[in-house]
Amino acid sequence: MQNLILKTIGAFINLTAVLFPKWNFNNSFKFLSKVQRGKVTEKGAVFLNTATQTFFEVNGASSVLYSWGTGPKKVLFIHGWMSNSQRWMPYQEKLDLDKYTIYALDAPGHGLSKTKYLNLEIFRKSINKALDTIGAIDTVVCHSFSNTALTYAYLVNKNLDITKIIVMGSPSGMDAIFNYFVYALGLSKKAITILDKKITEILKIPHQEILVKNLLLQAPQIKFVIHDEGDKITPFAPIKAAIEGNPNIKTLITSGLKHDLKSEEVYDEVIAFISA
Repeated sequence: MQNLILKTIGAFINLTAVLFPKWNFNNSFKFLSKVQRGKVTEKGAVFLNTATQTFFEVNGASSVLYSWGTGPKKVLFIHGWMSNSQRWMPYQEKLDLDKYTIYALDAPGHGLSKTKYLNLEIFRKSINKALDTIGAIDTVVCHSFSNTALTYAYLVNKNLDITKIIVMGSPSGMDAIFNYFVYALGLSKKAITILDKKITEILKIPHQEILVKNLLLQAPQIKFVIHDEGDKITPFAPIKAAIEGNPNIKTLITSGLKHDLKSEEVYDEVIAFISA
């Protein structure tokens, strides 16, 4: 059923690319940027309501920045596509809130934010706004798509005031996401050309350069990569190629945790890295 819906959307985009190319250029990317919001559970809502919540907008896109604790070391958690900040509850429970101030960002279109859309440029601006609000950060923890957004933010501005970065379940980069849409929707060559032009117009750098390996290999921050070898959403192979032979990157390669990477081992290893 899901594949049929995607192919139907793709057929519509392909048709408008031929009949109404200007409309397609202005609207198809926005259409693809609409988020199917992941549900905040009842337990998650209780957790998020224990935080100080700061709502802000960047270019009309709403985000939420949560904070817990009063400690001098600052940690920022950023979720992935169709997720939200409740995924960080196990980490918040394990960190000493007298030693750390913990932040979590609900990106536009996610969690309790009020916007329905998210693209990489909006995500970058939301992350930058959070960084400006927080100030110097000891550790940023990213899962899934947020790694691509942080990579993009770094490549646009290499002076991010961050000491350590944790990369969890990361896609290889923007092109992996672009190619997913092309394949899943069955886009025609004309539709692909129009979409590529639109993305080029929106982003500050060529999307081909937005590769997580550029963050891993170029950024001076201390880095910790966590990935499951059987992850089917963000395959391990390109991440493995980026980290092989690099002793400066700490790694935890799991088996059987899939993309979510939810386990006590992962929680404890992340806390140990933050605390080191």
